[in-house]
Amino acid sequence: MTAILEKIAFYWTYPFVRYALIVGVLIALCSSLLGVTLVLKRFSFIGDGLSHVAFGAMSIAAVLKLTDDMPLTLGVTVVCAVLLLRTGQNTKIKGDAAIAMISVGALAIGYLLMNLFSTSSNLSGDVCSTLFGSTSILTLSKS
Repeated sequence: MTAILEKIAFYWTYPFVRYALIVGVLIALCSSLLGVTLVLKRFSFIGDGLSHVAFGAMSIAAVLKLTDDMPLTLGVTVVCAVLLLRTGQNTKIKGDAAIAMISVGALAIGYLLMNLFSTSSNLSGDVCSTLFGSTSILTLSKS
């Protein structure tokens, strides 16, 4: 038991560990307060949906050969979040259904652009090998 406490005390000497704990507690507090509201308004998939929108925006930035794609990705993702939260209450399709439609559409656009416009040898036309790596590593032998 003392070895575990010594190890924890050793990790606490690093400032990034203390910062990570502080940020983790703040994120947990914000998530717990915001999560209930989002679930009650039927926006429980908004995090997953916006990650798919960000993937679509990053593929657009890769096709346009933008070296710093973060402003475009962030802008498109924030605009989609605002549109979902503002217009989601007044339309026939509400909440998670609207999020699902937008996220699948953005993901499809991203896959399509990555397949049509392969920008480098690292970003191949095959989306599965780009996202998950090549399976040829499984067939290698020690020699």
